[in-house]
Amino acid sequence: MNQDISAGQWRQMRGALKSWWGRLTDDDFDWIGGEKDKLVGLLQQKYGQTREEASQEVDRRFNEYSSQYGGSLSDISARAQEFGTQASARVRDAVDSARSYLHDKNYADLAEDATDLVRKYPLPSLLIGIGIGYLLARSLRD
Repeated sequence: MNQDISAGQWRQMRGALKSWWGRLTDDDFDWIGGEKDKLVGLLQQKYGQTREEASQEVDRRFNEYSSQYGGSLSDISARAQEFGTQASARVRDAVDSARSYLHDKNYADLAEDATDLVRKYPLPSLLIGIGIGYLLARSLRD
């Protein structure tokens, strides 16, 4: 298991932690801040456990929490990182596609494509035109 827990995960876990270790105060949880070593040390102090006992208790409780709330904390972190990687790849592909489109087309082709879009989608085109006109008017007024 990771030594430290992210801030978001720590906030989610605080309620469960309070129910497990009632002697720990809100100030204690703020001080711990998701660091496993600090939690283990505080459990030793407040509950009179050895470091090994406290560490085993923390690991057991974290595993219990992760199985109860769908996946381990590291799985959640890995899924979030994977999502970010996929999103950035999609954005990169879209930008590359737009760049190649603009590079391959000349002005006449771009004008023809724009005309086709306006004919196919007249109302959205009108609204976009009004929005662009508004923005231009505001920028010229300032």
